Amino acid sequence: MRTRRIASTLASLALLGGATVATTAPAHAAACGYFVSYGNSYYNHCTHDGSIIDIHIDVVLGWDKNRCVSPGVTYLGPATKIRNAWYTGKLC
Repeated sequence: MRTRRIASTLASLALLGGATVATTAPAHAAACGYFVSYGNSYYNHCTHDGSIIDIHIDVVLGWDKNRCVSPGVTYLGPATKIRNAWYTGKLC
């Protein structure tokens, strides 16, 4: 009886662990624009036309900057140094 209870508990923990892994996966798979994942800042340029766009990066305690990004996810830096980023409306 005790062995069955231990096996049941271990199975439940394994299922819970799998659910936890699934919910902590990086958000960049679906998010468009600026996002933070695991303490890092990213910009996801979601497009189907292959355009390269200009984004403005809001830097904490430093000079803001602009950067050209291609379609997909671009690493911007640690979230402690990057506050936000957005599309300027310009192409590169």
